[in-house]
Amino acid sequence: MKNKNNIYLGTLLLGTTGVLIGVVVDSLFLTLVAGALGALVGSLIGWLGGRRYLIIICVGVLLGAWLGHQSGDRDVLIMAAGTGGAISGFIANQLELFFKK
Repeated sequence: MKNKNNIYLGTLLLGTTGVLIGVVVDSLFLTLVAGALGALVGSLIGWLGGRRYLIIICVGVLLGAWLGHQSGDRDVLIMAAGTGGAISGFIANQLELFFKK
């Protein structure tokens, strides 16, 4: 049952992230494609048991988006959110390796 909760959490978090990317770009097609791909990747990460990994990435995306929003430019907001997610993904990967030892 715990594994199913991780799958649902991953699908919800990364699917929502994909949909929001499509909304920011202002394209219905990209909203659907990014949402579907995000849900697929999120369910895979959830199936592998990456709850802590997903939460750390979401915190990084939110922090990056907040910093990008301070600039007032939409393009900077998109790049800062993506960069925050990528950097926190690297940090989350290192933390997962640390916690497994």
